Amino acid sequence: MQRVAIVGDRPAALSTAERLIRAGLCVDLYCERPAPFGLLRRFAGLSGAESVGEPCPKGTTPRLRLIGNVRVGDGQDADINHSDLNQLSASGDRHLVLLELMARGVAITTWEGLCHLTDDVEDWAAVTAQAQRAPVCF
Repeated sequence: MQRVAIVGDRPAALSTAERLIRAGLCVDLYCERPAPFGLLRRFAGLSGAESVGEPCPKGTTPRLRLIGNVRVGDGQDADINHSDLNQLSASGDRHLVLLELMARGVAITTWEGLCHLTDDVEDWAAVTAQAQRAPVCF
């Protein structure tokens, strides 16, 4: 199954990820935050009937994989640059990028899920706007 990498977690990235998943592709979502607003709530069973309630069965490939707490870019503060990400992703081994990030000492967060296609497209701008009104505790 073909896997696509999306760097970022804003509404456009999440909407694109959802559309690619609906088209039958697998998506790796790389973001600087440990968990994008609304993503885990929608797909981890916390929003009721809209979400996946059971873990993926054995032998299946998750269609969505979040790799959080990772800065992708070419600057000094980047954890991995675009070239390295492309080379590691092109190998076909979906675990190779994670192993490389861990070897570099990056404290990544991961989440896999969404084994079944969704029937509806989420309005990620509305989800983000609603999530930003919630208090954040550090």
